[in-house]
Amino acid sequence: MASELRPRAAWLALVALVVVVIGARLFAQVREAHAAAPLSESNGSIDLQDRLKDVEVERTPAGDFVMLSTSAGDERISADAFIERLWRAQRDVASHGWLYRVLNITTPFGMLWVTLGFAGQALFTGRMLLQWWASEKLKRSVVPESFWWASLVGGLMLLVYFVWRKDVVGVVGQSTGAFVYARNLVLIHRSRTAGA
Repeated sequence: MASELRPRAAWLALVALVVVVIGARLFAQVREAHAAAPLSESNGSIDLQDRLKDVEVERTPAGDFVMLSTSAGDERISADAFIERLWRAQRDVASHGWLYRVLNITTPFGMLWVTLGFAGQALFTGRMLLQWWASEKLKRSVVPESFWWASLVGGLMLLVYFVWRKDVVGVVGQSTGAFVYARNLVLIHRSRTAGA
C-alpha cells in the first residue's frame, strides 16, 4: 500500500510545488500593484476590491483630493472625480452580471484568485476522500501520506487566497494548520529513513 502511494505522493508534491510557486508569484504581483498607492484603477474604473479605509485622502484649502494608482502612474484626483470613477466601477461590476456579485469580485483578474481558492478548497476537501479510500481499501482506519500532502497544498492555496481577500480568520486558520501538515510529512520521512 505504501509503495503504491509513493509515486502519487511524488506527483502530488510536484503539483504542490508548482501551485505554491504560481500562487506566490500571483500574490507578489498583486502586492506590487497595490504597493504604490492604496487605491488602484484600471480602464478608468476604480478596483472595488480595495478597502475604503486604505484610501489616501488629502485635505487642502483648495479642496479634497484622493491618491489613485493608475496604469500611467500615481494620480491625484478631486473628490468629485473620485466619486465619478467609483460610480463607474459600481456600474461596471453590475454590468458583468450575477457571477461577479456572487463571487464578490470586481475585475477579471479576481476570477483567477477565486479559481485558486476553489482549487485549494477542492484539494483540501479531497484529502478526506483520500483518507476514506485508503481506509476502505485496508478495511481499517489509516491516514495515508497523500492525505498530508493534500492538506498541505490545499491549505497553502487557501492561505494565499485568504491573504488576497484580506480575511484574517482564514489566514490564521490555514497558517497554523500548515505547520501540523508539514510536521507529519517530516515524521513520515524520518520513519522511512530510519526503517531503511
